[in-house]
Amino acid sequence: MKKNILLIVVLCVCFSGSSQFNSNAPWMKELTAQKRSAGIEEPVKFHEIVDAFNEYWKDKDHTKKGSGYKPFKRWENFWKDCLNDDGTLMTAKQIWDAGLQKKASFNKMADQSNWIALGPDDFIDRSFSSANIGRVNTIIVDPVDPNKYYAGTPAGGIWKSEDAGASWVPLSDELPQIGVSAIAIDPVDTNIVYIGTGDDDANDTVSVGLLKSTDGGQTWNTTGLSFTISNGSKIGEIYLDPLDRNKVFVGTSSGFYKSTDAGVNFTRTLSADVNDMKLKPGDSNIIYAVSDNTIYKSTDNGDSFSIITNGLPSSSTRLAIDVTVADPNYVYILSAGSGSSFQGIYKSTDSGSSFTRTLTTQNVFGAGQAWYDMALAVSDTNPEELYTGELDVWKSTNGGDNFTQVNNWSSRTASYTHADIHFLRFFNGELFCGSDGGIFKSNNGGNTFSDLTEKMQIGQFYKIAVSKSNGKSKKMAGGLQDNGSFGLTSSGEWNVYGGGDGMDAAIDPNNDNNYYGFMQFGQNLWISNNGGVSQAASVSQPTGSSGNWITPLVMNKESELYAGYNAIYKLDGSSFVRVSPDFFGGSVDRLEIDPSDSDNMFVAINGVLYKSIDRGITFEVAESFGRSITSVNIHNSDSNILYVTTSGTSGKVYKSVNGGLDFTDITGDLPNVPKLVIKHQGSHSDDPLFVGTSTGVYRTDDTTPGVWEAFDNNLPNVPVRDLEINVNDANITAATYGRGVWQSEIPTQLAQEDVRLLAINAPGIEINCGDVTPSIEVRNNGVNAITSLDIEYVVDGNSNTTTWTGNINPSETQSIDLPQLSVDLGEHTLNIITTTSGDTNPGNNALSGTFITNASAVGIDINDFEDSGDDVLVVGGVWERGIPTGTNLNTATSGQNVYGTNLDGNYPDSNTSFLVSNCYDLTTIGSPILKFNMAFDIELDWDFVNIEYSTDGGLNWNILGTANDPNWYNSNTLPNNSNCFTCPGAQWTGRDATMKEYSYDLAAFANEESFIFRFNFVTDGGVNEEGVIVDDLQIEGNTLSIDDFENRPAFSLFPNPSSDIFNIQWRNATKVSYRVTDLAGKLISSRSGLNSSENTAQIDLSGYSKGMYFLSVSLDGIDKTMKLVRN
Repeated sequence: MKKNILLIVVLCVCFSGSSQFNSNAPWMKELTAQKRSAGIEEPVKFHEIVDAFNEYWKDKDHTKKGSGYKPFKRWENFWKDCLNDDGTLMTAKQIWDAGLQKKASFNKMADQSNWIALGPDDFIDRSFSSANIGRVNTIIVDPVDPNKYYAGTPAGGIWKSEDAGASWVPLSDELPQIGVSAIAIDPVDTNIVYIGTGDDDANDTVSVGLLKSTDGGQTWNTTGLSFTISNGSKIGEIYLDPLDRNKVFVGTSSGFYKSTDAGVNFTRTLSADVNDMKLKPGDSNIIYAVSDNTIYKSTDNGDSFSIITNGLPSSSTRLAIDVTVADPNYVYILSAGSGSSFQGIYKSTDSGSSFTRTLTTQNVFGAGQAWYDMALAVSDTNPEELYTGELDVWKSTNGGDNFTQVNNWSSRTASYTHADIHFLRFFNGELFCGSDGGIFKSNNGGNTFSDLTEKMQIGQFYKIAVSKSNGKSKKMAGGLQDNGSFGLTSSGEWNVYGGGDGMDAAIDPNNDNNYYGFMQFGQNLWISNNGGVSQAASVSQPTGSSGNWITPLVMNKESELYAGYNAIYKLDGSSFVRVSPDFFGGSVDRLEIDPSDSDNMFVAINGVLYKSIDRGITFEVAESFGRSITSVNIHNSDSNILYVTTSGTSGKVYKSVNGGLDFTDITGDLPNVPKLVIKHQGSHSDDPLFVGTSTGVYRTDDTTPGVWEAFDNNLPNVPVRDLEINVNDANITAATYGRGVWQSEIPTQLAQEDVRLLAINAPGIEINCGDVTPSIEVRNNGVNAITSLDIEYVVDGNSNTTTWTGNINPSETQSIDLPQLSVDLGEHTLNIITTTSGDTNPGNNALSGTFITNASAVGIDINDFEDSGDDVLVVGGVWERGIPTGTNLNTATSGQNVYGTNLDGNYPDSNTSFLVSNCYDLTTIGSPILKFNMAFDIELDWDFVNIEYSTDGGLNWNILGTANDPNWYNSNTLPNNSNCFTCPGAQWTGRDATMKEYSYDLAAFANEESFIFRFNFVTDGGVNEEGVIVDDLQIEGNTLSIDDFENRPAFSLFPNPSSDIFNIQWRNATKVSYRVTDLAGKLISSRSGLNSSENTAQIDLSGYSKGMYFLSVSLDGIDKTMKLVRN
């Protein structure tokens, strides 16, 4: 349920400022000076800002990291589609009114949406990737509760943590499209919180002024400082007087404002662009404020200010200021000079009466984008210890005379913070950092930083691609601002597979493990062939081509990948080849391929729509719209129908029914907000349409032409940059600019006959020991009952068929077991197709998956790997069986063969691979001990190998043993210590090239009937050695007698599958309990303290959905798990 957020608009202070971009940017300073010199007072136009930017950069290198070029291109790309007809940007009032209009539209039609958040708020490679989640502008810690944090983001609003950053909740999803750049908390009643709205660094969002909450952020009210006329003003900082909490001080781009009645009324006491300010600790009469080139000081509690010049630079382009409770007389100024480069540190020890430039000449910026991000913090325990941030964090321990670089943005070391530092401040002896990648905290002077961004879904997405396959709508790839190309993997985890600013993306419709993602300008194409888990390859931008900031990327139904540069290019192997001639209008803005006929292709450049009927070889002008085209979408089954949206607040939605020859305006009652993307829902006779706008999602269909409903239950009020529909899964996915990815069900139309293959229940991701019995789950999506199904199941290309008979009523599901399969050891592909007579929707009849089969082993036998029959499982592709021929690793223990990581050279970088043992039944072995011989040559404290084990068929893995166990690991290094940033704290690393026997006592697992272990080999992104070789593998022990075996605890389950009642029967156990969980791990049923004398219990699942569950039974402390299927 949405929070009830009360917003009382009180227009007490209005502004007419005309700054549409960060006024500290050097081209903005030049533009402002030119307009002032010419006596022009009208609001600046978007094209004027772009022209000034291009003029400034025409003779500069914009490819250098931290040049400041990319932050502007991000701003330009977003706002170019959000202009008024006169070329100005949307005002705060327009955005606010659009939000109110959307709320009013709720009453028109029943909103059937139910959006859920999909992330990313974490990702697999986070421990060593230079990417992260999203930008954070500001942070504050509750003055009473040190575990309570608030964080402000540029486009994702304000967030709150009550457990010191371990988890976060959003507090402003109902507010119309806000960013937050300043936060203050009442020192007495900490439920009173003030936030300065808007993005003060890059203008991703405009400011509606100062908002106030009296209930810890649950609801918000406007104050006497409201920017509802123009978006020219921004808030950079807020403070409350610690001696009088009714006094609120706010630094804005329009001046310094003071309230003496807790924000009801404000008075401007300084007319300047105040982007930073501080109160002197212990004396709130003294207030320091800085603009881009002037330092001000008040000695009367902010009622008046004087300019300080003593010892300070005569000119600067941005200033930051900080003070410290460690010595209230200390004041530090960080100054940026021309070109936003580092100018100096200025220090005062007399409360700002005079300043001295410190001795440092080091470039602590490392870049030239101080207009975008620049931060300064002084330790709250040592006035001589200070930190600066621009590209990275730097530290001085002698008052700014010398600095050392704390971290490097490109290397995820223990001291890592993401690039581009916007915020540094000390709270309670801890240093907090806000950057383009999130929140980081150090409690040891910057030696290490903890990443606190997990659970904050604040990604600013440009584009998203979603698998259209049945049951695969959770497989997706998209591009994040300054955080790379992200993919949602089949395991439900996000990962980054490409760097830079992630842009457009595509997923192969015939193999949804193949993800493709562009970086900015189409400079590199990132390719993943394992569903986003890792990068498999990259392709460079074609020579002589030029692409837009977002270069379009589209794949047709035949898996041909096209890109829109200044011409259309097609991926051919490992490079792009030109298909079309150059477009004279510039680079391609939009590229769309007909889902029914790949010969049809549309290209949009500015406001002109071009059409090709020969796969992009030739084009003709189809239509000119007079304003830029933001989206083109072709009907899913009728090539003659296409839809177009155009840019700006007066942008329209158009429809053509003759292949683009003519268009009709179907905008209807859509509000006057930018329309960013349009998508057509297939397999529905009413032809539903969805439009993503700067304020959310709207829906219409042919039953109510021109009438649009808000389709956004639970969807935050943020811009929706892209939409994707999976008809088979009946859902729609939205990529937002500030709140990550969201997904909702969509209304569908029932066919008379329609069976949907919901899931392959078995075999699953576990390792199957021996033969497998496939099990599927189907659903009747049609109107009529289903009485028979034809099922084809193909394993590694070998087809099998079976027929099921029974009865499945409409909307009911059915679990079906297929005949048992015998397959070889290894990984296999399983494709299943279900059909019923008259089925009109074949798109949801098929599913595919992979599974692994393993062999059972006799523990006491030694596997010397000499014969092909000695093969064991390899996952990840590095391990191989053969003769070792390395310089250091070249000896087998017995015979000639070993298993090793690349036997004739060095191992590859950035790889995780597993050598997996056979399945062992340890209940048949007395006193089991794992033994093997191993030698290794691994990059010390960067790469490692260790042993993991599983007792549930590989569903879960745990590290076997510790470095303290005898004859075991040689390293206990933990992550973020030394250099071993991925080390789990129990591993082998370094070099020991002599074959040695290692052993581990498995007595703790003596009751496990299915025990598997694996060698886990992990490498980082640089430097490699020869690796690891293993030989003579065995589990040593005594073969148990029949009496020994029969005295062990055991249980059985019957019937299984069952429609309702399952029976558990056990023996040789006195303490018995069980738990039933679903596939997501949710507890369904449990009992403990079962009667040992009866040796039986019943599980009733009659009230639960059909499908697969997991049953875990504890017998005298021994846990055993098996699948349970309700049919």
